[in-house]
Amino acid sequence: MTPDEIFLIGLFIVCLALSGFFSSSEVALVSITRAKVRTLVNEGRKGAGALAKLKEYPEHILIAILIGNNIANVAATSIATAIAIERFGDAGVGIATGLVVILMLLFGEIGPKTYASRYTDRLALFTAPLILALTKALMPLLWIYDRLGKHFSLGTGAAEPSITEEEIKEWIDVGEEEGTIEEEERQMLYSVFKFGDTTAREIMTPRVDVVMIEDTSSLENAITLFNETGLSRLPVYHDQIDNTIGVLNIKDVFAAEFSKKKTTIREMMYDAYFVPESKMIDELLKEMQVRKVHMVVVLDEYGGFAGVVTVEDILEELVGEILDEFDEEEPTIEKLGEGVYMVDAHVWVEHLNEELGTVLPIGESYETIGGLLFTMLGHIPLRGEVVKLENGTALVVMQMRGRRIIKVKLILPPTPDRV
Repeated sequence: MTPDEIFLIGLFIVCLALSGFFSSSEVALVSITRAKVRTLVNEGRKGAGALAKLKEYPEHILIAILIGNNIANVAATSIATAIAIERFGDAGVGIATGLVVILMLLFGEIGPKTYASRYTDRLALFTAPLILALTKALMPLLWIYDRLGKHFSLGTGAAEPSITEEEIKEWIDVGEEEGTIEEEERQMLYSVFKFGDTTAREIMTPRVDVVMIEDTSSLENAITLFNETGLSRLPVYHDQIDNTIGVLNIKDVFAAEFSKKKTTIREMMYDAYFVPESKMIDELLKEMQVRKVHMVVVLDEYGGFAGVVTVEDILEELVGEILDEFDEEEPTIEKLGEGVYMVDAHVWVEHLNEELGTVLPIGESYETIGGLLFTMLGHIPLRGEVVKLENGTALVVMQMRGRRIIKVKLILPPTPDRV
């Protein structure tokens, strides 16, 4: 073997190594997320600064790597062909082609990319400074690409977010399956995503369930009402319920009673803070924190009193039901048997469909199971009345309180797995 052939073989090995370097760099630099890059920067890892700069222009990464990879592959193929022709004559072209394809697949593509997928962070930190230097060397070419891209709209449309809400949820599910996230933690994380899409109407205590007090009532009546209900705040109305004017705090009432101070409910109450039903609860929580209020009055689209929302109601959307010594824990959906459930009439039809996988009809004139029954019956129901839907589902009125439905039995139609 001549010295020239040894030099060419060495040059071929270098080109093959460069091909593997660029292939692994592509996988590592493209697959690593911006969130992970930020973590590496905060940890002060070597190469993290260069990695952060590269991720600002992801197209430049691909262009630089493709140029480097193509040069290395073409050079390796040319050198291998030259050596083979020198050794085997015209037959060397076929030999060189087969040999280069095998070596490029093993050492230029499959091997490096497999390694990069396993050790993404480590390889990204190692290759980032070198690829950043290459992008700087290719800056004139990249500058021309950027100008042409703007002129011919190569980057049309808004950039896709690097990570979406659905992807985060998938990672949460994976974390639970692998044991790194508990079931309670998964539910709370999911609640955070749902939090911003929930309105005051969905969590408010409806008008018919709100305990109120008139501004002309005595302090003795207020104390009795607080004692019977276990509540700490009561909305105050004047003349009629729709005319809500304030909120009475139990501390002020007991302080006035203890000091024997002559005062009225109207003098002690705080001004009511009104919000529309459509108010998003994440915004509402911020407003309540700023205004230092613990209860707001919810108004319907006509300006009428619709219900109240407390800070506790909002927090329960994140952490689940918060029970105190006056609360009785009672499930809103209780399974009685196969395909039979006892449901609180306040449960929203949409939520019940999500929870049980049912297909109960959703309408604009109602939102709850009780509203569905009222709509389908067309009159105030009696205890024991049954409504049957087209798909065989039956709704039975189990408990009434005055003209209100309290409990409904849901009987689902038999399915093959329940027969």
